[in-house]
Amino acid sequence: MSDPASVDVRLVTCAERYAPDPCTPLLATALTDAGYTVDVREWRDPEVDWSGARVTVLRSPWDYIDHLPEFLGWAERVSGVSDLWNPLELVRWNTHKSYLLDLAARGAPIVPTVVLLGGSAASLDGICDAQGWNAVVVKPAVASGGRGARRADLGDPDAQAHLDELLGQGDVLVQQFVPAVTDVGEWSVVLVDGRVGHGVRKQPAAGDFRVQDEWGGRAALATPSESLAELATRVYDALPAPALYARIDIVSIAGRWHVMEVEATEPALWLDLAPATTRLLADAIGTRLSPRPA
Repeated sequence: MSDPASVDVRLVTCAERYAPDPCTPLLATALTDAGYTVDVREWRDPEVDWSGARVTVLRSPWDYIDHLPEFLGWAERVSGVSDLWNPLELVRWNTHKSYLLDLAARGAPIVPTVVLLGGSAASLDGICDAQGWNAVVVKPAVASGGRGARRADLGDPDAQAHLDELLGQGDVLVQQFVPAVTDVGEWSVVLVDGRVGHGVRKQPAAGDFRVQDEWGGRAALATPSESLAELATRVYDALPAPALYARIDIVSIAGRWHVMEVEATEPALWLDLAPATTRLLADAIGTRLSPRPA
């Protein structure tokens, strides 16, 4: 690896104590094997000269949820001195889950969602009554990995207390609970430059609804159906800015696909399960590094 102050590609992560990241080393190796110089750095590292990389790729800055204004300010600065992917406009849009309402306005079927402003007062039972829901998931609007998410049934006083606590911290989403998640699971479709790379089927631990590893969830490589891939591609095409990569999380409601979330800032991509997608992503980054190294 060359002097990290001047490299072709810088991959952006966060402190190792936050979570393991199996994908970034695989991508770094693929890029190195293709002849590019690569550096991997934490986004909060004060020693990094971010202008030293031709392309800067967000990979796993997972702690941004605890420092969102700082992170967006950092991304703005980096985008001014390096070719940042995904781009700043998309990162700003994607780091607050109210983007789901924007997707719905663009014609995408989303899991029914209500967005509440931080500091406001809201009755969870009132929302359920108005929407015709018997069960919901309450989650922070700025979050990842299922943190702060709680499943609640109509009339649950502890859930109202949880909602009140979250509203004291920031904006909140209330979403219709999707029973299929606990049965057939949730799908993730990974796309690179608009091309479907692979699909992953995620299932929660028994008695839970969260599909992430830290809650006991499990993931397996699976081939998405034509209709699933079509929806993921349609959502990708509706993003507000071009994307190097995106992960579209999709669930089934009454036999129809609905978007649960879109991850275009720091998604787990399960590259350890899909080496072909690793090469696809490395090649896509390479197209942003013209001319190609000798």
